[in-house]
Amino acid sequence: MLDKRNLYRMPWSMNDNPIAWLEITDICNIYCEGCYRQRLAGHKPLDQVKEEILFFKQWRNPDNVSIAGGEPLVHPQIVDIVAFIAENGIKPIILTNALALKPDILRELRAAGLAGFTIHIDSHQNRPRWKGKTEGELNELRQHYADMVAEEGGMYVIFNSTVYPSTFDQIPEVVRWGQANLERVHGLVFITYRTGITETSVAHNASGQEVDMKQLSYTTERFDEHFVTSPEVYQLIKDNCPEYEASGYLGGTILHSSYKWLMGAVVGSKKKMYGSIGKKTMEVAQTGHHFFTGTYLAYLSCAKVGPKVFLLSPWDKTLRQAWRHWRQDVLRNPRRLFDSLYVQTIGIIQAPDMLPDGRADMCDSCPDMTVYDGKLINSCRMDEYRLFGGFLSVVEKSRVEAIREPLGQTLEGSPTRLAGDGRGDGKE
Repeated sequence: MLDKRNLYRMPWSMNDNPIAWLEITDICNIYCEGCYRQRLAGHKPLDQVKEEILFFKQWRNPDNVSIAGGEPLVHPQIVDIVAFIAENGIKPIILTNALALKPDILRELRAAGLAGFTIHIDSHQNRPRWKGKTEGELNELRQHYADMVAEEGGMYVIFNSTVYPSTFDQIPEVVRWGQANLERVHGLVFITYRTGITETSVAHNASGQEVDMKQLSYTTERFDEHFVTSPEVYQLIKDNCPEYEASGYLGGTILHSSYKWLMGAVVGSKKKMYGSIGKKTMEVAQTGHHFFTGTYLAYLSCAKVGPKVFLLSPWDKTLRQAWRHWRQDVLRNPRRLFDSLYVQTIGIIQAPDMLPDGRADMCDSCPDMTVYDGKLINSCRMDEYRLFGGFLSVVEKSRVEAIREPLGQTLEGSPTRLAGDGRGDGKE
């Protein structure tokens, strides 16, 4: 069972965070269920993109820039954007569905200084020729892109997917595939699906006016299933891969019990998994990286680590258990001493949860903040800014009716009472 006392609370903050989330376009070449971005503006001009990169460099102190969208590979100046980020001493990483990823553009991006990819593949994408496939069947597609990036060399690759109630039980198939490709897949990320439900909720802008939630792409009229949580994903992975253990986390902005980001890293060879790094190793990795480079760390640049990964095992009980399993394996079969050892990260993200009083439990020290109108905002809710001028307050209709009856006035006339304490203004 998860216990925050056994996890390292990542030291990230708004102004000192390893990730800068750069959105260069809102155009995409496929549709993913639950996507939080819709086409409103198209491609950003290169000059604007450069300004945002420099803004991040000044105010975010990132180790890497996550180039997102939309689909960033359809931006006509994607190579120039990657080159500009690299020239500024930051690692460029492209978040992509990979539909437009071909060997020629891959070579150009690597030459421009690309550090790696996060490739999103899941069964709820409107992906040509792959509709109706399970997550296990989609491992064939993941393998195709993992091999393509590995063949080019010099870049790392992480695969992420959205977890729906209907695909929850398929997570172990993706984990097993990832472990079979330790030498070329640096990490896996599972993101729990969330949606705004228009049938039972109403939304207000910062002025207290009721607005139409249906204008947002991440809403649905009704949702009759249970939303999957990050502890449930953790436990499913743990049940099927006992060697896995989380070592770091980010909580929520409101709920003390939230696990918004869970981060772990398994250690193993191509023949056998031995265990995971623990809380102390995660702490040393973060503080050490910050001490020597000035930034915190989000992505491992190399999966192959060798036995030196066990150096901290005297101080890290989780890693010490992995070392014991490796040592026993080597004693039984001395040839295993020469097997390469790898670290593969496994991350779990629980998307924002709307609370009954209209507030949203966001990710504390959100790693995916982006630039909008000269300020840092949560990227997953940027369309609320683009459409309504700020974050919305989403309230259950039953609460609204309970307020309307005794007051005898419209919802628009009493916005602060919806939250009970004046927090219905969209601010976290």
